[in-house]
Amino acid sequence: MDTDRELIEDIQNRLEYLRGERAKREADWNEVQRWVAPSVLKFGGTEKIPTRPKRFTSRPSNYLKTLVSGITGYSISPNILWQKLSLADTDLLDSYGVKDWLERAERALYAEFSRSNLYAQVPKLIGDAAAYGHGAMLIDEDVLNARLRFTALRLPEFYLDSNEYDEVETVFRYFTMTLQNAASFFGEEKLSRVTRQDYGDKKKRNNEISIIHAVYRRQDYDEEKQDRKNMPFASVYVEDGQDHLIEESGYHDFPYAVFIWDKIAGTGYGESPAIYALDDIRLLNKTEEARLKAAQLSAEPPVNAPDDMRPEVEVVPRMNKIAPNGIAPGGKAGRGRDLILPGLVNYYDTPDKVMTPVNVGMNFPVTIEITNSVEERIRDWFNVDFFLMLQHRGAGRDPMTATEVMELQGEKAAVLSDLVVNLNGALSRIIQRSFNILWRQGKIPPPPDVIARGGAKLKVDFIGPLAQAQKRFHETGGIGQSLQIAGAIGQIAPAALDVVDFDEMMKNGIEGAGISQLVIREDEDVAKIRQARIQAEAEARRQALAMEQQKNVLGNFNKLNEPLKPGTALEAIGSQMAGGGR
Repeated sequence: MDTDRELIEDIQNRLEYLRGERAKREADWNEVQRWVAPSVLKFGGTEKIPTRPKRFTSRPSNYLKTLVSGITGYSISPNILWQKLSLADTDLLDSYGVKDWLERAERALYAEFSRSNLYAQVPKLIGDAAAYGHGAMLIDEDVLNARLRFTALRLPEFYLDSNEYDEVETVFRYFTMTLQNAASFFGEEKLSRVTRQDYGDKKKRNNEISIIHAVYRRQDYDEEKQDRKNMPFASVYVEDGQDHLIEESGYHDFPYAVFIWDKIAGTGYGESPAIYALDDIRLLNKTEEARLKAAQLSAEPPVNAPDDMRPEVEVVPRMNKIAPNGIAPGGKAGRGRDLILPGLVNYYDTPDKVMTPVNVGMNFPVTIEITNSVEERIRDWFNVDFFLMLQHRGAGRDPMTATEVMELQGEKAAVLSDLVVNLNGALSRIIQRSFNILWRQGKIPPPPDVIARGGAKLKVDFIGPLAQAQKRFHETGGIGQSLQIAGAIGQIAPAALDVVDFDEMMKNGIEGAGISQLVIREDEDVAKIRQARIQAEAEARRQALAMEQQKNVLGNFNKLNEPLKPGTALEAIGSQMAGGGR
């Protein structure tokens, strides 16, 4: 029990430290949810969920949604092939059957991803990172249904920390559960004595308890033991408030995929497009507010009234409530101080007493120009033009060719290199963790002997549209340029083409385009096909020669009994044979 008490104190102290570190970033997050995020969350120790100010534009939220939808659709979608398994040791890829096994393993992963809730949870992970700079997803297994399970964590409930290599390997969660759910998840016997007593009262089963879930790399454990307390990563559940250790177990590998948009060195958090754009977003709200006020003044301008009407008339531009007789509440009709309301008739005795609107000198074009400039800067922060490239090209222009579209996409994708690297890191974590779970479940086909014996390490390549746009810009474009150079030189010096391994060029090009490994033949099979082709061509030449010889013989058959013509070679040979060879 002393060991449990020490572990609980360590977990609670570490959580307090992580709370203090996260609090340094929460001011920016509160601003993001005030001006950009679609929902309002509760960060830190605030007593209630904060209210956000009145927004005068929804465009930043729309840009955020476009960015999240674009990244999801271009990188990880159920409608595309987005990942491809390979090996860190590329020499093993040439071994027979290796690429086919990798293809079958990919299909097993795709099948399990489709059965799971991955594609429903990934947009939440990406959305959190795009708005707040970070997001985290728990990857575990639904034992009851024998499938993978993915859970995008709620931002207020988790805390991150990095190791000495600036990699996130610590996730603490602080969340609440009802007594009913806690008993179902952990088992009633694992809860504290007080909680078990409350659970016995059915009226209290919807009461909530606070729970800490700490996942971190263990420093001391016995690798030879197979129990959960000696796995590389610890998993500790503590019932906070009761200082009760619910469960101590572990994971074979880190169970979270953490996506950090633009990491801040030395912390577990990062910056985001929404944080970068906050100043422009605030300014856009100000300019939109100014535009609305200008429009209101134009629609309901102040009026010039004769001075002698001052004690008698009060002009009210807008009223929320008007009595049925057309007189504002508190106004007097016919005597005293009358109220002039929009849409009502102004009765007067002297025709030259006319009320006229005031020219307030509003300049709408200037306001629109400022608004458009600010919007353009915000769009750039959210990379909207990349995902809506054709839509924003504008009307009246000539349509783009397919080559121009690919080149433009490649150029835009090159600018997103940092994003792609960080996103691929999170997706790699999803794939590797899922692969390990499926391997332990026996759902991955057995590998070829060369992999089983060599302890090969898996490598993940991404082949979604976003990754392909970059590859086309760098790799595939290089192949096209190389072919043009080779073709030009080959016309002058054909022997120089021997320098190029066209087989490898072909494989690199089509693999870079994301073609399935199942349609790429093994080198041994290619060699057999080429040998069979050479033999078939040799046999065809032999048969053609035999046919030509037979044709010649048949064409000269009627000349066999004719006398030899004088002066021909055959006549000379015949003369020698007749003369005994002299």
